Amino acid sequence: MTANSERIRRRSSRADGHDRGSGSRARPPWRAHAVDSRRPLGDAVDYLERPHFVLALRSADTSVRAARDVVRAALEGWDRPDTTGDVELITSELVTNALRHADTVTLVLYLPDDKTAMVEVWDDNPEGPVEPPHDMQAESGRGLFLVGALSRSWGWRPTGEGKVTWAQAATP
Repeated sequence: MTANSERIRRRSSRADGHDRGSGSRARPPWRAHAVDSRRPLGDAVDYLERPHFVLALRSADTSVRAARDVVRAALEGWDRPDTTGDVELITSELVTNALRHADTVTLVLYLPDDKTAMVEVWDDNPEGPVEPPHDMQAESGRGLFLVGALSRSWGWRPTGEGKVTWAQAATP
């Protein structure tokens, strides 16, 4: 077990899994924790019976990288290494968008069946994502276009406290 995978398995010391604030720089920009049954992972998925991972993120320069690292480690651990590139990029784009527009961001990754990886990014901003006009020369604004190209389907739905943006990726 690597030091990085050991950090991924750490639990938040607070019962609610939330960050304690912006204190020490030594703390990682994320908190990994067991699934909180108060926060649903999908409408029709019994996620406790399926492989799953939850990662609470705070705004920091390393948060997107941490999310990609967790996705890679989880998919390799679930014997889905052929999927990691697409799912990492989907995760990177969804997490980047959420961190730009919200204060609270939680990444949820799970396998609803043997052929699908589901990425959900929960945040506290109730406004849905907006796909800008496609300008392949622009330096930003292509994230949702990439998510659409790499996923089987994607979308968003409101939650009581914000929204969840999700994408389904096929696994071999």
